[in-house]
Amino acid sequence: MTLDYHAVLVFLITGIVMVCAPLVMGALFRPNNPYREKGIPYECAEDPIGGAQVRFDMRFYTTALIFIVFDAEIVLIFPWAHVFKTHPEKGLAFAAGLVFATIVFFGLLYDWAKGDLSWVKTFRNKRRVQG
Repeated sequence: MTLDYHAVLVFLITGIVMVCAPLVMGALFRPNNPYREKGIPYECAEDPIGGAQVRFDMRFYTTALIFIVFDAEIVLIFPWAHVFKTHPEKGLAFAAGLVFATIVFFGLLYDWAKGDLSWVKTFRNKRRVQG
């Protein structure tokens, strides 16, 4: 019974060693040469303008979340297509895919009705904000 778990123990130890060994080797062998210019943020090798704590518009976050949802949908469609191709009951596999696509479609309709897909949103006082 305990022989079944030896492989798990070997994989666990191997994983821990593969994570910790590069960290330890890096700490031992990399040069430590701190100076002020290394500590400042930069983008595309340009000097920073203004502070590093910039407030981003919420539209970027909403757009990113919607992208992640639909990206996950595409990732789940590929295994479904394989199951649909190989499953003996194609009607059941098609129904499962149709239910999934319907749920995602209603999520898209909800986002559209809520106004999250429009870049220029209408706020409480119903004025359009020009961006």
